[in-house]
Amino acid sequence: MARRPEEISPVLLLGLAATLGLTFALDVRSLDAASAPAPLVQSVRARSTVAYQGEQIVVTWEGTTHTVASLVQVEHDPPDWTQLDYLALGPSRRFTVIRRQGSEIRFDPVRRTGTTATGLNSEEDIFESAHLPWLLENYGITMVPDELLGRRATRIVLVPEIADRPSRTLVVDDATGVLLRSERVGPRGSLGEVTTFLRFELKPAGWRKTASVPTGLRLTPQPAVRAATAEEVARVLGGPPIQVAVPEGFHKTGDYLTGEGPPVVQIYSDGLTTLVVYQRRDSVARPPEGSELVATSSGPIWVQRLGLRTLVHWSHAGKNVTVVGYATRTTLQAAAERTGITAAPRLWDRLVTWLREVMDWF
Repeated sequence: MARRPEEISPVLLLGLAATLGLTFALDVRSLDAASAPAPLVQSVRARSTVAYQGEQIVVTWEGTTHTVASLVQVEHDPPDWTQLDYLALGPSRRFTVIRRQGSEIRFDPVRRTGTTATGLNSEEDIFESAHLPWLLENYGITMVPDELLGRRATRIVLVPEIADRPSRTLVVDDATGVLLRSERVGPRGSLGEVTTFLRFELKPAGWRKTASVPTGLRLTPQPAVRAATAEEVARVLGGPPIQVAVPEGFHKTGDYLTGEGPPVVQIYSDGLTTLVVYQRRDSVARPPEGSELVATSSGPIWVQRLGLRTLVHWSHAGKNVTVVGYATRTTLQAAAERTGITAAPRLWDRLVTWLREVMDWF
């Protein structure tokens, strides 16, 4: 039976990956510049060097019938100020994101409530030596001259060597390296995400140095996320973690602990996209609400589509495993079966589990 969303929700799973700053993390310092396309390298460096403001449209397709669109006002003055004001187009609420000095707050500007997180790293500083080599290994890259908003640009198309994950198209401003447009397209050609500037203006460095967070906000601290040692992971899980057979091309980049939701988080990357594995000590599956039960030859798993992402959940060796990533259902289901799936419990086992849960109430 699916659990309540507060126990393990897709929003929490995906939000944690964003908190870790893993949407498009590349390192360029440890490589010969000639080994990577210059516009791609420039687009990463621009985040910490170029100040600007503008207006973007952000559209995400979550299935065939549901679309989320926002108009976003952007202020960027690295390294200490980025503000994103999301003006939702449709029933969604407005919200604002402010990032500065390793912290981030998200709040509703009308209700003046939100969350705060600290200890965040910039994308350029995460997993510094590996991501670009992995991208070059896993993606074919083509580049053509382009133009956007009257500015000369380069269109970079990144197509996966293994056709089970999205391709990505980037339009990079030639003069500054700023990413003016980004598109993510699913393996079957479905458009999943588009972010594009409608208005873009360069600003002098320090133009928002006097900016401050609004007063009077009621912010709830988010659970801390920190890197974990192998010993800490084993202590939390009661033994070594399950070695998940992740899809080809993904490399492990780190283990983390969080104070909410699944306690052990493992991050994998193929250079461009991330795969997040969550493990907790529990012999009874706890699938997210809205997931679909799939009976495999090995045992039951639960699958949920989250836009271009897929969530797969199962139980094995006394642990619950949840995997979320930009990969097809077929690929992640195969990863679960290669890892190992606990067979469906017998009626007697279900009765014992139910009795234990009832006793917990007393």
